[in-house]
Amino acid sequence: MDMFATSQGEPLLRKNTSAAIIENDNIRANAIQIERYEQMQLKRKCRTKALLIILVCLCVTGFLTWLYIDHTVPEFNQYRLVKSFEETPLNYGNNNSGSDNDQPRIILLWNSFFGDERWSLPDDLIDPAYFHKELQCPVSNCVLTNRRDLFPQIQMYDAILFHTAQPFPVINSVPSQRSGRQLYVFALMEPPGETKHILSDERDFYNLTMTYRTDSDIICAYNWFVDKQTGMRILPTEYPKWRPVPNIYNDTAIWRLWPNKTKTAAWFVSHCETLSRREQLTAELQKYIDVDVYGKCGPMSCPNGSPECDRLLDEKYQFYFSFENSLCIDYITEKLYKIMKRNIIPVVYGGANYKQFLPPHSYINVEDYSTPEELANYLKFVAENPIEYMRYFWWREHYELRFFSPFCELCQRLHQSQYYLKTQSYSDIERWWLQGSCRFKSRIKF
Repeated sequence: MDMFATSQGEPLLRKNTSAAIIENDNIRANAIQIERYEQMQLKRKCRTKALLIILVCLCVTGFLTWLYIDHTVPEFNQYRLVKSFEETPLNYGNNNSGSDNDQPRIILLWNSFFGDERWSLPDDLIDPAYFHKELQCPVSNCVLTNRRDLFPQIQMYDAILFHTAQPFPVINSVPSQRSGRQLYVFALMEPPGETKHILSDERDFYNLTMTYRTDSDIICAYNWFVDKQTGMRILPTEYPKWRPVPNIYNDTAIWRLWPNKTKTAAWFVSHCETLSRREQLTAELQKYIDVDVYGKCGPMSCPNGSPECDRLLDEKYQFYFSFENSLCIDYITEKLYKIMKRNIIPVVYGGANYKQFLPPHSYINVEDYSTPEELANYLKFVAENPIEYMRYFWWREHYELRFFSPFCELCQRLHQSQYYLKTQSYSDIERWWLQGSCRFKSRIKF
């Protein structure tokens, strides 16, 4: 039995011993793996900290560098940029050589001015010599034309003028292509009530406005008053600086005409029914004074624009009715300026603030009076007092009327340094032109 027991127990002992050895090896291996893992984690933490430290250092260095560049050397940086632009000037457009500002500017008349393709100019192409000699522009290096075939591409013109008083033609209504440096000009001399053109589809289309209104980019007036002594043009500001009106003024030419000026007032008119109701105002005034109406709206006639009509006003009449067809802001027609050159006192009626445009005591404003009868009484007073009548011509000693072409200012704008980098556009030209521009109720009651 003992022998049997001993021989059977040895294998069991060997098995237990081997299992213990294997288990110990596994424990040591696990310990080694754990140690390696902890070392790796430690290395990762150290690496992360190092990266964070480096990132913080880079941020601090970048911030300090930005502070240095932005606050310490901006002048050096900006002058460097200015110098670079000086050495290599920007050159937009089609000019390949020479200074861009020395190149002539080409202006295209896109459509006609009430059927006149030349806009009252003498030729289809106006060269810089005409700008200089005839228009007397301070900047004259421009060409004005109605020829669309002058260049192979329409976007090669520097500016295009659109007369917007009438609808554009159905074919080629507007240019099919447009250059980024090209200026589109809204040109109009008619009041909003007489504008027969749809503007609602032309948002962000026009860059400049050229009209009679004082808030236009280019004011287009039929005439300007110029101080004879200084040669300065009187601009229609809110409070223009006019010379004081003398208490007594003697005009020899008017005195010679005075004995034959036996007729009270004249009015030349062809548009009979108007928004301003000027025809009704005239009818009311005829109840108190004599008013001779010439043209389609009256019984009398005289050839329009003839020297005979001018002589008739100079020699026979004391007052001329310069009544506008619309009561619109700044709207004054060329007829008033023509009358200012004649030996007759204009009686004005319109929506403009005449104090901005005409010398004081050079006209009689209808709306300075409450009723037609009150106005008629004042006209009678002036007509019966020659000394007071003469005072209305005092301004001729100090001022003269001159024409300044709006094309001169447009040419000058086109020659401003890099004008195409500071352009504008009218987001709603219809609203700008129509809103608040006219009134339909006069201040004189009739």
